[in-house]
Amino acid sequence: MILRTKDLGWSVRGKAIVSGVDLAINEGETLGLIGPNGSGKSTLLKLLGGIRQPTRGAVSLQGRDIASMPRRKVAQIIAFLEQQAETTEAITVRDAVELGRTPWLGPLQPWSPEDDRIVADALRDTDMTGFEKRQWATLSGGERQRAHLARSLAQRPEILLLDEPTNHLDIQHQLSILQLVSSLPVTAVIALHDLNQALSCDRVGVMAGGRLVALGKPEDVLSVERVTAVFGVRASIITDPADGTRLFRFHSPS
Repeated sequence: MILRTKDLGWSVRGKAIVSGVDLAINEGETLGLIGPNGSGKSTLLKLLGGIRQPTRGAVSLQGRDIASMPRRKVAQIIAFLEQQAETTEAITVRDAVELGRTPWLGPLQPWSPEDDRIVADALRDTDMTGFEKRQWATLSGGERQRAHLARSLAQRPEILLLDEPTNHLDIQHQLSILQLVSSLPVTAVIALHDLNQALSCDRVGVMAGGRLVALGKPEDVLSVERVTAVFGVRASIITDPADGTRLFRFHSPS
């Protein structure tokens, strides 16, 4: 297991935001996290990345307590894409993506042509080639999201933690970003709102009330009954006649 939690929890002012999460993440898998707003998905991702320190339990990264590891080392292994990552700095897209190389640089490891190549690859893979000189303030929400993902890819991580990475993206880029993530030789944990997107993950974890209430293969976890219980909507499963894919259709609870 590349990433593991034991009785993981985080509370603020006595209120538990995440509670009692036991989770073992396999190397190379794509794990989708779903749940209604306020269910603890974003907080769990921050705990997994060592960005937030648990008030209960622990996170183990490659067999080591993540809290005891140098931040530089953690950043060489894990890249975290926030749901709304912003900057007020007057920087270009190229500047933002180059920040992804920071964990690998130092007095004995200055910027090199290999770093240039990695940044160029990240821009290409996120369809941001040609945006290098654009000022950050001129980008649309979707362009910013893709630039942030390019920065994460430039880290060359072993683990990608993505908090609703398809936010602000048009349909074409939603599909291309998810296909890109699934093709990368990384372990990915992705918080998603779209249950149909979650169906393509290797496993799905369902969050409700700060707890991980279900974990397993999408076809086992995402039942009509569970969707109704967790999200408070009626659901039915249909089959796409084009390729036989299972899809959810949602209905008002009334």
